[in-house]
Amino acid sequence: MQQSEQQLSDEGQTILQRVGPLLASAWQNRGRLGLRAAVEQLWIDLGGPATLVGSGDLSDTRSYLDLLENWQAGATLTDWNSFQLAVDKLYAAPSPNSPATDDASQSRSPIQIMTIHKAKGLEFDHVILPGLSRGSGSDKKPLLRWQQHIDACSESTLIMAPLGAHDEEDDSVYRYLKYEDSLRTGLERTRVLYVAATRAVKKLYLCAAVKPDKDKGWQAVGSNTMLTPIWKTIDRGLQQGVYSVIDSNEQVPNQTQSNTPLNSSSSNPSKTQSHLQSGLRHIRRLAADYNPPQSPRNNWRLGNTETLLEKVDSDNSARSTYARSMGTVLHRTLKQIATEGLERWPQARLSELPTAWRTQLKELGILAQPDQLDELMTALNTMLGDDCGRWILQQHQQAQCEQSLGYHYPETGRTGTSVIDRTFIDGGVRWIIDYKFSRPAGDESTEQFSRRQINTYSAQLAHYAALYRSMQPNVVRCALYFPEIPMFIELETD
Repeated sequence: MQQSEQQLSDEGQTILQRVGPLLASAWQNRGRLGLRAAVEQLWIDLGGPATLVGSGDLSDTRSYLDLLENWQAGATLTDWNSFQLAVDKLYAAPSPNSPATDDASQSRSPIQIMTIHKAKGLEFDHVILPGLSRGSGSDKKPLLRWQQHIDACSESTLIMAPLGAHDEEDDSVYRYLKYEDSLRTGLERTRVLYVAATRAVKKLYLCAAVKPDKDKGWQAVGSNTMLTPIWKTIDRGLQQGVYSVIDSNEQVPNQTQSNTPLNSSSSNPSKTQSHLQSGLRHIRRLAADYNPPQSPRNNWRLGNTETLLEKVDSDNSARSTYARSMGTVLHRTLKQIATEGLERWPQARLSELPTAWRTQLKELGILAQPDQLDELMTALNTMLGDDCGRWILQQHQQAQCEQSLGYHYPETGRTGTSVIDRTFIDGGVRWIIDYKFSRPAGDESTEQFSRRQINTYSAQLAHYAALYRSMQPNVVRCALYFPEIPMFIELETD
């Protein structure tokens, strides 16, 4: 290791001395946190926030971390290939910081990217159609071909033909149906190209990759491309010099040079791709002696406060899933009791709940054991025996259970819905109560447990409070309630 380090430049050694301990610490502590939390914290420690240029970068970072959280199973990924496919489908969001003007139309980006189908019926001054020489995939032979046929008497009949054996020629009817299908596909391709081309008001740009022919001119494009219907016209224009060809074999200018393309007559697709990729890659490097600013870690958190999940023994994903399922069932029961009224729930009716709980837990993937049902009943009885718990469930002004509130953050362009467990107005104060089905760990004091819960859910409750303050003038107060203990914790959200 020391020999490898000595081979580095002075700058490389400085960077290694800063980065190495962070990576080693993250590796040694793997499995102790959820995967999203571990990756996010390492990114922060390495200086990731300092590489962000604007709110668009921040939104893209959030999107990736949120996706990672959705796919994580505790501290790992159980389906890596599917996660990679999900990451490949992520695209950079448009920057939400468009210039503010009085005219809403002027604040929009002048460039719009959309499918041809979505552009139908619209018009644009300039239209760019890229990748017209890309094929639509090979025409695989289906096991069965069929086509509806209308005869001279306007009667409908069905023509069908199966695929022949691998060592036999296809049936003549099968070949005919294949020919008919290729004609329809070609006509549909022509129609789509017409729709796209006629969206342009001033200029239309058709972009495609062409290869020089061995003798002279250019090789014809494939038969299944968007350029196929007009290739003869394009080829004639290339021969006459009406259209120009940009040689992608030339080096792509860097950011400090002009972006004017160079014209030539040769092409090398493999080299083209590598040059384009190198020219479009943007790496933001931190200084070798970079030191991240000292700030509270919670200030950097990029997770959505409205989607924070309760973490019970975060190093035990099975326990976390179990706790969320138990909490979901208890939430439903508390909603029903609060909606119908405490007086409608005598002890005889409460004793019948385990039967319904067993069915609900089974729907959530848990085969409930008697001790688990006893745990739910104990939590419910504990809350009903607590004065604060009964106050929460009593009838109040503007009381709601599991109320859904939509929101939109202009600075990030994100929208979503938050679900509030229990809210009501009492004495002119809007109360927001969030139930938590959890209790202190074996070696954790009540004070430590309370402090941990406050640190975990303060941002979430502040988000709820902000939603209500934007809708009504009442004073808003927020609290966590733990039926198992019982415990009532009020949080500061101002």
